[in-house]
This record gives sequence, C-alpha cells and structure tokens, in this order.
Amino acid sequence: MLANLRPFIIFVVCIGPVFNLHPSDDGLLAAPLLPEIATVPDARQSRPENVSKIAVIEFTGEVTFGMGSYFRNRFRAAEASGCDVLIIELDSPGGLKSESLEMARLIRDCDWAYTVVLVKDQAISGGALMSLGCDELHISPNARFGDIGEIAFDPEQWAFRLIEPKVESYLSRDARDLAESKGRSPALAESMVDKDVLVYVRNRDAGDADDPDNNTKYMTVRSDAEDLPEAPWEAVPEAGAERFLTLNGARAKQLGIAQRFATTLGESVDSFPGGATSAITVYQHQTSDTVAYILNYPIVTGLILVIGLVGLYFEMAAPGTMIGGLIACLCAALFFWSHFAGGTAGWMEVILFVAGLAFLATELFVIPGFGVAGFGGIVLLMASVILASQGFVIPETALDWDQLLTSLIVLVFSGLTFLASAFFITSRMGSLPIFGRLVLSAEREGEDVDGPLQAAPARAAVDVGAVGVADSLLRPAGRASFDGRSFDVISDGSFVDAGTPVKVIKVFGNVITVAEVRES
Repeated sequence: MLANLRPFIIFVVCIGPVFNLHPSDDGLLAAPLLPEIATVPDARQSRPENVSKIAVIEFTGEVTFGMGSYFRNRFRAAEASGCDVLIIELDSPGGLKSESLEMARLIRDCDWAYTVVLVKDQAISGGALMSLGCDELHISPNARFGDIGEIAFDPEQWAFRLIEPKVESYLSRDARDLAESKGRSPALAESMVDKDVLVYVRNRDAGDADDPDNNTKYMTVRSDAEDLPEAPWEAVPEAGAERFLTLNGARAKQLGIAQRFATTLGESVDSFPGGATSAITVYQHQTSDTVAYILNYPIVTGLILVIGLVGLYFEMAAPGTMIGGLIACLCAALFFWSHFAGGTAGWMEVILFVAGLAFLATELFVIPGFGVAGFGGIVLLMASVILASQGFVIPETALDWDQLLTSLIVLVFSGLTFLASAFFITSRMGSLPIFGRLVLSAEREGEDVDGPLQAAPARAAVDVGAVGVADSLLRPAGRASFDGRSFDVISDGSFVDAGTPVKVIKVFGNVITVAEVRES
C-alpha cells in the first residue's frame, strides 16, 4: 500500500513550495487555496452589566473522582440558585485528566451564568485545564499557571512516565479547543500540553498588511524545526524545548490567558457592576463529601449491598428481633444518601426501590408461591441499584459502558456473596455466638412452654394446616405452640391475641405464617 502511494507522496513534497505551504497562525499548516473553517464554536458570553447574585465554589487540592463529584454537585446547586456570576475559587496542583476535562467542559458550556476562575496560588495541570474553559480568568500576579503535561503509570518500569505522543495529541486538541472557544490562544494551550512545541508571538505594534486590525498573533513550531520564524515574530521564552509552558500570573495576563488581576475573592466580586452589594453564596467542601466519595467506591457499595441483604434475610428468618431490619434500613439509607451526594441517584431510583420491596412483601405475605410479584420486585430492586450507581439511563459513550459494566459486576458479586452468606447463616445460625442468642431453636422435649422460647430449626418441624394456639400477642411476629412445641411465627398481617387458635397457612424456610382460626 505504501509503495503504491510513494509517487503521490513525492509529487506532494515536490510541489509543496509552489503552493507556499507555511506554518499558519497557531501552528496549523494552511494552504491559501483552502478557505478557513471555524471548527470550534465560540462559547464566550457578554460580561454582565449588573450583578445581583453570585455563587462561589471553592475547589482546593488534587483533582480526584471525589472532588469531581463535589464540583458537579455544587455546580448544579449554583445553577438552581439562579446566580448571575459563578466564581470558581481554584487552588489545585492537578490530578485526573478525565475529571479535569469534564469539569472544564461544564464550565465552558455554562450558559446560565458568567463563569470566572480565580487563581490565587496555583492552577497546574488539571487545574489549568479547568481554567481554560471559563469566560474570565482572574489571577494573582505571583500565581503559577500551566504545565498540563500528562503522565501515566508504566507497570514495566514501575514508575510514572509521560504519555505516548498519540495520546498526547488528543489532550492537545482538547486544550486547544477549550482555549479557542473562549478567545484564548490555542497555541499557548498546546504548548502547556506538548513539551516539544515552541510558541511565537507577533505583537500589535509590529504591523501587518494582512491584518488591518493589528491583533496579537500566536504561532506554534516544533522544537526540532529547521527554520524558525523571524521578526516580527518573537519567541515566548517560557515555551522552551523539553519544557511545558508554565506562566506566573503577570505573564498569563500579558499573554491574554488571564483577563484580570485579583488576589482575593472580594477583588473579583468588586470587578462586576453591583458585585459589592450582591448576594453571595459560597459552596465549600465538607466532611460529608469525603464520606460520600468513600461510600461510592464500587467495593464499598458492594459491601453495603451485601450487609443490607443479609440483614433483610435475617429479619425474615427470625421475625420480631428487628435487628436485621434496622441494619437493612441503615444500609439502604447509606446507599441512597451516598449516591444522592455523588450526583448519580434521584427520587426515581428511591421510588423503584420502595416499589420493589412492596412487590416482594406482597409475594411473601399476601400471594402464596412465587410468581409475577416476586420476579417484578427483584427486577425493580436491581434496576434501582444500577440506575442509582450511574448518571445516565442508556449508555452512549465508552465511559458510560464502563460504568454500566462496573455496576453490573458489583451487583452480581453482591448477589453471589449474599447467597453464600444466607446459606451459611441458615445452616450455622444456632451455633453462632451472637446469632444463637437472638434466634430461637426448637424446644426440647418435655420443657415448659412458658420457659425459654425456641424457634423452628432450619426446616420447620410443622406442616401447613397444623392447628395450634398463640402463646403471645402476634403483632404480627410472636410465638405459638403446635403439639406441645413452641415456634417463632408470624401472622398473615392481622394482630392475634394470646390464647387464640391459629392455623399454619405457609412455611417458607424458618418462616412460619399463621392465621387466626375463626369459629364458624
């Protein structure tokens, strides 16, 4: 294939000088015969003429999944507040590329408020990437900004290394697009990502017949290029070979990356008309955000599901103790609270979960056997857990499919672990040190009924249709005697007074369901 293309390549190389191929502004090879195409939509907004409400999101520390969840939650809260200006008070050394890009795009695509990033100390790597998407960058003169070079862990060398050029090109494209969408130089953004890119600038006072507006222009050149631009082009010294572009605040403003100097939040607020008298809402990182982030780890989520299912099973196997039910409720509350805080769960998932429990309760206590209600309840519970673990309904991107796969794996392993735990509890509950005191065992032969209560063994020694007497009030759990033996039972839903004749209507494992025998 390459051999067939060789004549064509030679032709292009030879005829290139005829068409005067040259590095264009911002480093693109442009042929004069081709029209310029604006590939990046302009996302700039007009600066507000009057401000009455300002929202501030404090973002301090590394860019992690937890900080990403925190930012998205506060971003939605700021949108709901109806603010005119959104200020992100940023101090970050960088972190995860995926989270940084997602937050940068959120800021870029914000159309409900004028976005400002305030950098008082540093915005390095992912922090700088986030800043490129804002409408206006406020920065302290001594702050540090840039160095978006991406590194990844190399298992062969057991160390972090710079990413491959192919992967780097994607990040360069993202950084260029973010900068260009807000009127910043894509050349400077690219030099922050690629250490082999040099940047040249032509100032306004240089003059250019092709540029009647006499604007400042930037151009990128590879560091190994043989011919470097000459006057009136001047090299940006911070963008040297083998060096990611990193600027201080003063230089960032001089090159047009930043728009204003600000060292405090008050200075940023006061720069807007009406800002000094506007209502300001500040969103800060709380301990609850860290707890929610930990609970959203897949392994922790799976553990919560297993404990909750085991607690629910224990409550069904030994009704009336309430311990299993309380544990199950606590796990359900932790699961939904953490995913609400993580921004992936909503009230729809909670409704599905409650409906699933209602279906299962109907199947167990109202409808005999196992049919549509039981199957539907399980499906609703599974759908609730999966939807609460992800921020979408139908996956569209590769990242969505990865998240869906993770949710399914967590659910499957939780289910298998629960089944193993349920089998162990069923077979060994009576001998376990803690559970043995909570669960009743079969009464020994000849022991008084009013003595220590003992429940059914793993397989209840009573048959459907057996008639006995309630030893205690069934509300609905309690105890009843059949043929001189006392068992832990549950009524069919109604309260049954002690001494009332009862009849076994259902036996499911250790659960014996009875109904009051009414005289005809």
